[in-house]
Amino acid sequence: MGNMSKQTNNSLLIEAQTIPGWLIIPTLLFLVGFLFRDFIFSNDMLYGSDTLSLGYMAREFYANSILKGIFPLWNPYILGGTPFLDSLAGGDSLYPPSALLLLVLDPHRALGWKLLVHILMAGLFMYQWIKKLHLSTNSAFIAAIAYSLSPIMVTLTHGGQDGKIFIIALTPLLFSMCESFIGRPSSRSFGLLSLTIGLAILTTHFQMAYFLFLAVGAYACFRTLNQKSGHEGIVGYSGRLARVNLLGLFGLAAILGLALSAIQFFPASSYVLEHSRRTATTTAATPEEARSYSSSWSLHPEEIVGLVIPEFVGVSNANDQWSQNTYWGRNGFKGNHEYLGLAILVFAAFSLRSKRRKSLRNFMVSLAVLSLLFSLGEHTPIWGLFYKVLPGINLFRAPSLSIFLVGFSVTTLMALGLEEVWTLGFAGKGKSIWKYIWRFMLGIITVLLLGFIFSKSGTIAKLWTSFLYPDISDTGRQILYGNNLLIAKGFFYSTLIATCLLAVLAGVQRRLCRPQLAAIAIATIIIVDLIRVDTSFIKTIDFKEFHRAGPTIQLLVDRQREETPFRVLSLTGLNGQDVRPGMFGLELAGGHHPNDLARYRELIGMTGSGLPMNLLTNHNILSLLNVRYILWPKQLGKPSEQGLPENIVGHLREIQQLGGADMFSEIIYTFPDLERARLVHDAIVIQDENNALDFVLSDQFDPSTQVIVSEPLPFQIQPLVKPGQVSWVSRNTNDMRLEVITESNAMLVLSDNWFPGWKSRVNGQLTEVLRVNHSLRGIPLTKGVHSVDIYYESSIVTLSMKLTMLTLSILCVLVIWNPIKYKSPAINSDKYDA
Repeated sequence: MGNMSKQTNNSLLIEAQTIPGWLIIPTLLFLVGFLFRDFIFSNDMLYGSDTLSLGYMAREFYANSILKGIFPLWNPYILGGTPFLDSLAGGDSLYPPSALLLLVLDPHRALGWKLLVHILMAGLFMYQWIKKLHLSTNSAFIAAIAYSLSPIMVTLTHGGQDGKIFIIALTPLLFSMCESFIGRPSSRSFGLLSLTIGLAILTTHFQMAYFLFLAVGAYACFRTLNQKSGHEGIVGYSGRLARVNLLGLFGLAAILGLALSAIQFFPASSYVLEHSRRTATTTAATPEEARSYSSSWSLHPEEIVGLVIPEFVGVSNANDQWSQNTYWGRNGFKGNHEYLGLAILVFAAFSLRSKRRKSLRNFMVSLAVLSLLFSLGEHTPIWGLFYKVLPGINLFRAPSLSIFLVGFSVTTLMALGLEEVWTLGFAGKGKSIWKYIWRFMLGIITVLLLGFIFSKSGTIAKLWTSFLYPDISDTGRQILYGNNLLIAKGFFYSTLIATCLLAVLAGVQRRLCRPQLAAIAIATIIIVDLIRVDTSFIKTIDFKEFHRAGPTIQLLVDRQREETPFRVLSLTGLNGQDVRPGMFGLELAGGHHPNDLARYRELIGMTGSGLPMNLLTNHNILSLLNVRYILWPKQLGKPSEQGLPENIVGHLREIQQLGGADMFSEIIYTFPDLERARLVHDAIVIQDENNALDFVLSDQFDPSTQVIVSEPLPFQIQPLVKPGQVSWVSRNTNDMRLEVITESNAMLVLSDNWFPGWKSRVNGQLTEVLRVNHSLRGIPLTKGVHSVDIYYESSIVTLSMKLTMLTLSILCVLVIWNPIKYKSPAINSDKYDA
């Protein structure tokens, strides 16, 4: 009893000498403000490689549409048109924080601010999580800073990978909501748990959300099964029945969270499984192809060393010398970093010797180890086991993304380790453990010094390429050997960090400083350590220059106002995936989209991130897709010099030649396209999709007079007595109207992508929109004058919206009214795992 009282007094003494809790907000504001000062105090755009491609264009299109009172269901500007909501073209458009910022800020500022807000909130959520575990304010303060500045999250800004940042930020929040519900279940804690789950899904990074849900589900099971007996459970039950009820309610909360996000989740899931190009590497792939795709972009042994020495593995293209063209690993490139932080790892290691909170510690260690092994893909059997056992893993690639759970677990373990330091140093206990700490720290410093010596001499590089990576490419070997001094510098920096930690620990043991000062010193060391990595991945660009149309784009914009609808094929960037003209309202035959329509990709002959070969080699496809203008980089020379076929080159006409316009000097060529909407009189039935595509690409197909359908038409179309007439009455994002006059039965063909959501009414009568020419739209018409209304109306979107609104109403009632409360918690969170 006396020992317990003494331990309690020591804890109270330590807590009385902590950093004030309110200080965490201004501290995080200052740190985030310092990191992103160039963005905050300017009108610049925060650089993100994905943002500069599709990211900005899609968000600007969405924001402009919303401000006009239109929710865009279709994006007409890239790849022949794509579903906006279903294909996740707008990414986080329905994620509340992003949507709000897009409404109140200019899109280029909103794109940056949403990342800053989440980096800030990540620290606050981590602080809340550590306090929820009943750890000291000092530990929570340090953990919040470490998590907010974590390179695993912050370096993702360089790629503009907002969804990943959102999930990392929400991770401690969801764990905290889970702890609140398991520890003290009520209607409110249940509702907040469901709301957080729904929020995570609305980020639209389903893969990382899935990983997070697996981790939180495991924690809920661990937490429930680890409860102390003798506490009242759900609805008066106790013991085993209470545990079953609690886990059942947790599952129900997860289901309601999914229902809350229905407006985004169900349309996207249906699209990805049935229509997206991803089907080629998942549901429609062979087992070998699917496994190879799913295991791609994993971490490799060299990245594991990079968790401790960031300079070791290098980076493809960031800001500083050590992070520019220094990546020599096995993936295609490296645009972010997984550095965990040496100081964080040191204190996490201290928790392994602690006798307190052993169950929690063991759970976090298990989560970190499993997540790390999973991230290594085929390098270990763990990923393969999950791939076989867990549904949905085969739909994702990049096992390396699970590293965020390692970062979360290690930060939590660090907080537990710090608790051990406070207790040992200021409660006057654990002389034997201090000996372990000194040996551990001296061992780390010794290893780092040896690493410095051997890396500077090139020994580490030679050993690595001899034993761990013998099949490294010549380019990779050259980069690695050229990195020797940079790697040595990394070992040297880490040695300094470890030495500073040793000095602080010595001060703690000898009580030369108060707990607050020790916490500030440790936090300072962590800040310096992490910021040296983070700053290499943060930069801004001049938005006015980025958004400048340039003469070539402006000329096409002017022509768009004067002419019937047309498409542009932009070869700027040399890969046919340039989306920049779409920012100015030009509709593109090519472009980039991570979930574009599979059939359209087949039609234009685009594989992976390669060129749309059919747009460059097939006259039919250019005509069929209404490509009237081609932006041709001058540096490619003449089209005839690039091997383009004569039936394309012979029809190209140069209309303007400019120097220094946009990113490259460009030439604009015209091409004799077919009109976007036209009448044809010859329908050819080919049921097999592959055969239909082959025929479209063949010389036998005449797109001006023929159309390919998969089933016989409801009536026979006839040769046109006269050409007929098609006139545009209106043309909007989600709907359009045409007036058509035809002297005989005919097919109205639109060079826009077909998708099940498109419906039509001909003179007020519902008429099916057919999929024709492999990927486009067709509407059969009888002889006469017709008013044709074509509009987007998706039943799955409508039903999902109703489910979302119903679920949101239920959860709001549960959270605000809190009708069900419990006199005592099902699991006493104050006492569990003490």
